[in-house]
Amino acid sequence: MKNIFSKTKSFVKNNKWWSFFIAIIILFLFYSLFIKKPEEVKRETYTVERRNLTEEVSTTGNVKPLSNIDLSFEMGGKISNIAVSVGSKVYQGQYLASISNADLSAALEQAKANLKATEANLEILKNGATPEQIAVSQSQLEKANSDLTEAKISFINTIQDSYTKSDDAIRNKADTVFDNPRASDPKIKFQVTEPQLSININLARLTIENMLVSWNSDVINLIQSSDLTIAENLAIKNLNTVKNFLEQINLALNSAITNSSITEAQITEWKTTITTARTNIALAISGLSTASTQYKSASALVKVAENQLSLTKAAATPEEIKAKEALVDQAKASVESAKANLEKSIIRSPISGTISRIDGKTGETVQAGSNVISVISAGEYQVESYVPEADIAKVKIGNRATTTLDAYGEDVYFETIVIKIDPAETVISGVSTYKVTFKFASSSDQRIKSGMTANIDILTDQKDNSLAVPSRAVFSDDGEKYVIVVDKSNLQNSKEVVVKTGIRGVDSYTEILSGIKEGDIILISNL
Repeated sequence: MKNIFSKTKSFVKNNKWWSFFIAIIILFLFYSLFIKKPEEVKRETYTVERRNLTEEVSTTGNVKPLSNIDLSFEMGGKISNIAVSVGSKVYQGQYLASISNADLSAALEQAKANLKATEANLEILKNGATPEQIAVSQSQLEKANSDLTEAKISFINTIQDSYTKSDDAIRNKADTVFDNPRASDPKIKFQVTEPQLSININLARLTIENMLVSWNSDVINLIQSSDLTIAENLAIKNLNTVKNFLEQINLALNSAITNSSITEAQITEWKTTITTARTNIALAISGLSTASTQYKSASALVKVAENQLSLTKAAATPEEIKAKEALVDQAKASVESAKANLEKSIIRSPISGTISRIDGKTGETVQAGSNVISVISAGEYQVESYVPEADIAKVKIGNRATTTLDAYGEDVYFETIVIKIDPAETVISGVSTYKVTFKFASSSDQRIKSGMTANIDILTDQKDNSLAVPSRAVFSDDGEKYVIVVDKSNLQNSKEVVVKTGIRGVDSYTEILSGIKEGDIILISNL
């Protein structure tokens, strides 16, 4: 190492000019390789000019039928008929389904018959009665009284049958789950998860025993001269008591605790027995209601027949005629009411369209208001989309939009128009959006199907010959927007100018409302 240093030192002393020249070369190479030159500043500018701008909001959505209606019965009952299937074409007012309504049909026919009789009575009153007509009226009264007697006997038998079914439901069926059921301390044979439920059932059994004893003495003494309204109310009250009691037992069986003596099979057998009892009580309640209706109708017909005979025999006064006319109006109202009640058991299509869904089955019992059939409108569709909060202020009802459907690709366009904007927000993935509904310009386009995915470009604004600059030339700071204006005589000199902006076009140009003028040179980038 020392030898090399000595040789180098000797060479420098003996060759000063060469040594200087070599040193210059080394310094130049070092400067070129390790000392970077400052990069030349590139400045991209734009001369402000006027152009046409189009503002759009892009979103996605789904095709929906213009009308999608869920239909239900206005009253509960067992479905007796469904006349359509999914995909069936239906017209407005078409019959679709019904629940069992024999009693309602009978009530309508009875109301119609009553109307005819009342109208006939009015005519008799106006024309005056003949002996033959009087004889007919008397015969009608006799027939009405005979029918009333039969209805009354049937009503009494039904009330007594209500007791019999209740007695059987409690003493022959429900008592299978009790120890000492008729004693002063009845107890259910199994344990349940809720001790209070067992206590309630035991107390209820004791109360029901007393009720059955008292009720039995009442129904045994029922005769045609008895006040059947009191007997009916008592029967309804007692049947509901039994019904609720059986429901409690059923609830207890569903939470019964099995052990070595109370097996799952035993629980299942008890459940079957209680279910039978509940069914019988339900039939008793329904039968009592029907018998009551028939009895009351028969009573009303007797009064009608009595009035008819009186009117037949008597000469009519203007006041009587008016009164009879009022009865005719009342009978007409009864017919309309019966029709309305019958219609509550029928589903008819409110629109022309296609059956899209059926939730009920023939023989199934449905509740009032529960969806049974759904109908979508025929050939008329709309698009539903959710526009983010940041863009919703730009969208207005009446805005036109260009829509494509994924099923047909981006080159097939469908014209749509904004017809509704929801005032309330819908939060999707934490973002507030607003549902916007679009209507297709062509309502008969067979290519459009419910459920298709739509891509929508909404034309929200359009400006012609507006002052505009590239959007990337507009900067924001502290709520203000500005551009950098370059001195025309010296492009290296520039200054920030506050501007007021308008719409932002789809071509990435922004409208300038104030701050700069046409012909100004602005800086787009400074690299």
